Amino acid sequence: MGVVDDTTEKLAMIRSSSLPVKPKPLDSRPLTRSPEKEIVNDVDYYPESPSCVRRRKSKQTPEQLETRSEQNFPYTLDWAGSTIELTPDAGGDTDGLRRRMNRVMEKNGHENVVFRRIPEKSWRYMRDAITTLIELEWKYMLTLFLGSYFLSWTFFGVLCYMVAYSHGDFLFDAVSGERLGEGSEPCILGVPNFIGIMIYSIETQTTLGFGERYASEECPETIFLFVMQMLCAAAIEGSMVSIIYAKTARPAKQLTKLKFSDKAVICYRDGKLCLLFRVCDPREQQSIESKIRVYMIVDKHTREGELIKTHTELKLEGNGEQLIVWPDIVCHVIDESSPLNHFNNAKQLNAAQFELYVTIVGTSPTTAQMTEAKTSFVPREIFWGQRFVNIIHYDAYNERYIVDYENFNTTISVDMPVKLTPAEQLQQQQQQQQLQQLKLTYRK
Repeated sequence: MGVVDDTTEKLAMIRSSSLPVKPKPLDSRPLTRSPEKEIVNDVDYYPESPSCVRRRKSKQTPEQLETRSEQNFPYTLDWAGSTIELTPDAGGDTDGLRRRMNRVMEKNGHENVVFRRIPEKSWRYMRDAITTLIELEWKYMLTLFLGSYFLSWTFFGVLCYMVAYSHGDFLFDAVSGERLGEGSEPCILGVPNFIGIMIYSIETQTTLGFGERYASEECPETIFLFVMQMLCAAAIEGSMVSIIYAKTARPAKQLTKLKFSDKAVICYRDGKLCLLFRVCDPREQQSIESKIRVYMIVDKHTREGELIKTHTELKLEGNGEQLIVWPDIVCHVIDESSPLNHFNNAKQLNAAQFELYVTIVGTSPTTAQMTEAKTSFVPREIFWGQRFVNIIHYDAYNERYIVDYENFNTTISVDMPVKLTPAEQLQQQQQQQQLQQLKLTYRK
């Protein structure tokens, strides 16, 4: 048994002749970057893709564009960073991360404000019933419109039935079938029961003439109810038609077709840092004398600990008077007087808490009434280092301008030099002067 075990161990130690003594080295191939988009935290690195085009390399010379890294070392051909490069789902109070902003105005123009505990709220609505009816939703308005007719028919039908019943118009002889009530004629002819009374009430309110059912001269009460029902029908029809027309043609619904861009951008234009967003009126007849205003809403803490909401109007190019014949870009220059002046990069912009309230007021060419459209932008909808693409082209063959409406919200990334504060500019000048002195000393 010992001999067999030794032989087995020797056979197990023999190397197979089919394998080489040394493995072949792997071929070293250079690593290339994948053409696919980069993914950060399982989220698309470009959250606005495909409407955002990746930035191309800048063609400016190093002397024309000089920025600094986070370690405060100067280098060239760099940019301050775009909002899309920040982690979109990061939370907390870390500087530079996006925070949730409570909106005052929704993107569709509806105000996100609800009033509660108003004293005598119902009475206030009843005192201004016309405005209350106009501001009702369509489903409630149509229900009220149809319900008013059914209520009127039923109300006057019941009153007519009570008058006819008290007059004995529904009492008949079982043998001869003659009426046993008072008078020679019934109050309402041709109505043997309550169903006939309801048909008579509907005919009275909806027609000008009568057929088999009509009021007689026997009962003055039915004549009075007939006159009152006609007046009530005229009041219902007049008021409802007027309210529905006013609701349909009211200014609040005239400018709903006016379109804002779903984002705003911050980039340089003619060497000035600007806030830009796009607006368009695709209708054939644009609003007259359009006036655009932009307000910055910020929560402010006073020294006494009070939290108040402040609003500051932003100055726009052209004083906000836009000619919206085609999609136009509204521009606000971020200078020393701008409330956005203290934002130096995308991180500070994302960490801010504010809302841009945008409103456009104009005159409707159809009704000649004042119209208004609203929207808002919060920091997560303002993209640093982006620019809107040109969507207006001239068709020489047809001799007209063509608007590429599909790229209305499309932006591209652009170079953004770092904006230095006055203290940083002074420090940079001192460093340059020290370098020049060292060079002069070294030459001597």
